[in-house]
Amino acid sequence: MFSRLKHWLVFRLEQIVMRGAVARFAIIVGLVVFISVGAGTLIRALAPGFESTADAIWWAFLRLTDPGYLGDDEGVARATISTVVTVLGYILFMGALVAILVQWLNETLNRLELGLTPVALKSHIVLLGWTSRTPAILQEIMISQDRIERFLRQRSARRLRVAILAEQASAGLLRQLRQQLLDRWNSRQIILRSGSSLKLQALRRVDFAHAAVIVVPAADTTTGSALDADAQTVKTLMTMDAAFAEAPPEQLPLMVVEIQDIRYIAGLRALYAGPLEVIAGDEVIVQLMVQTLRHPGLSHVYDELLSDRMGSQIYVRDERGLIGATINELAYAFPEGILLGLVRPVGLGFRALLNPPDALRLEPGDRVVVLAPSYAAAAPPERLDAGPTLHDRPPPRPLRVGKRRVLLLGWSHLVPALLREFASYPEASFDVDIVSEFSASKRQKRIAAEELTKDRIQVRQLELDYTVPAFLEEVDPAGYDSILLLRDEQHRSGTESDAQTVLGYLLLRQITAGAHAPQVLIEVADPDNQALFEARVENQHTEILVTPLVVSHMLARVAMRRELRTVFDVLFSSAGCEIAFRRIGDYDLDEGDYAFADIQQAADGRGDIAIGVRQHQRRQVENGGVHINPGRDERLQLRGEDELIVLSTDH
Repeated sequence: MFSRLKHWLVFRLEQIVMRGAVARFAIIVGLVVFISVGAGTLIRALAPGFESTADAIWWAFLRLTDPGYLGDDEGVARATISTVVTVLGYILFMGALVAILVQWLNETLNRLELGLTPVALKSHIVLLGWTSRTPAILQEIMISQDRIERFLRQRSARRLRVAILAEQASAGLLRQLRQQLLDRWNSRQIILRSGSSLKLQALRRVDFAHAAVIVVPAADTTTGSALDADAQTVKTLMTMDAAFAEAPPEQLPLMVVEIQDIRYIAGLRALYAGPLEVIAGDEVIVQLMVQTLRHPGLSHVYDELLSDRMGSQIYVRDERGLIGATINELAYAFPEGILLGLVRPVGLGFRALLNPPDALRLEPGDRVVVLAPSYAAAAPPERLDAGPTLHDRPPPRPLRVGKRRVLLLGWSHLVPALLREFASYPEASFDVDIVSEFSASKRQKRIAAEELTKDRIQVRQLELDYTVPAFLEEVDPAGYDSILLLRDEQHRSGTESDAQTVLGYLLLRQITAGAHAPQVLIEVADPDNQALFEARVENQHTEILVTPLVVSHMLARVAMRRELRTVFDVLFSSAGCEIAFRRIGDYDLDEGDYAFADIQQAADGRGDIAIGVRQHQRRQVENGGVHINPGRDERLQLRGEDELIVLSTDH
């Protein structure tokens, strides 16, 4: 019976203690009262001299809370009781009470670090979900000072605020952001909160309803499939749309969403009534890979165009004063910029018209697309001069039909889309060999679902480990025009896949040394490993594509200026315009010294827009010898092997 009573008392005490710091504090207060009353009653009975019981209880309370009174008591009874009470005071006040306060403080700090407190912001940017691209997206946003200022002015906001919702916020994530941003880190501008984007309560922690822009990057495929990533994106959008329908905000935020499978884009647009821009991350990567394989060196051009870190970028300007002007009048009107075309509103979205006809006039709502070193440099002059004399554009160049042998090392979910993109170019055919340890029969079954046009692309499956020198030598990599080292999805982490990729590249370099050097394009999964690869690339035939950074740059750019999404769509796709390298002889230019303005006119005579040059003698230096948007009067010494970088409709 006594044992059961003891267990009951301990259990009840445990239940009270587990309620938190307030309950623990209440227990200590109760003990203090009990000891003070008990000791006061006892001392009044044993040691006369107290006027009342209340005086005796107060005497006991003072000894319990302040050991300094211990030396004032005389007599055996007073000294003994005073000593016992003082010792209990040490235990309660200096032990238990301090421990409870420290524990409560630690719990409070830990709770705050977890990011569970809702924020109250307005016209801010929300990043939903922590992925390998999140730090790069944030860095691109913070670097783009000019874009940030315009973003704030458009929304009458005084300071840029970015709220990030991660599954589990921690000090480690904050350290990662600090290391990524360095001197651009500002704890008052960047707020980290915990929670799943699938739960409305977590979304409210970042005050999504009052945001100006909500960016939803796709979940990493290293921890799940592309289908899982898209399913999570769809559920997140449905959760927010239901909340907006129940309590509509004054203005729906711009939603910038990354999706992996382009088949879901139409469904996403039906889920959200507000402004929505969808970026097909896998499609963008595949398109950039294929264009780089078709035009070796193109990755250097896109490195500059997609990032605010260097050189010139693409800007979209709403210039109402240009309404009615023709493309011919605007073509040479930008002293420091190059007119690429315009963006025209279509329904709830936009359509990019790049390298348009000279006679096309700007209509109300049109925006001009300009390549320039800054937004200010992309401004047109106050007065437009008459454009150059219109000339008839020459007929399109005949398609250069040819066959290319491509070797894919590694297997990922991108391969079917990659083959589909190869087959979308009517002027070329491809023989593609795929090497991976992954089952060849399963690969072939997945590719068969694409129903590829076999007169344009032939695919062969090889099941072997390309990191084994004997197996790779058997493939004879020197016999291919291009080699693409893909992130192998058998490795769940980007670090593991990059380790295999760098090993494969070192073997390739060893096997092809002294032989025909094929073009090599390396996909890097982890941005932290970019420097590791760059330190080992020693020739101009090798290019590195950090795929998470490509999508990060696009998401950040579109978040700041939504019209850029349709511009990128045109530049990356196989239809319409594309950026290409053309020999100077294609424009009837001989070797010699030219001002870039002369080069522009020569390209214009062939219906192309010159945006820069690539000088062969400088291809070993940084950026592959690419020089984007030189000054109009800058003199350039061109040689026969040099090339113009043009925006062309001739593929």
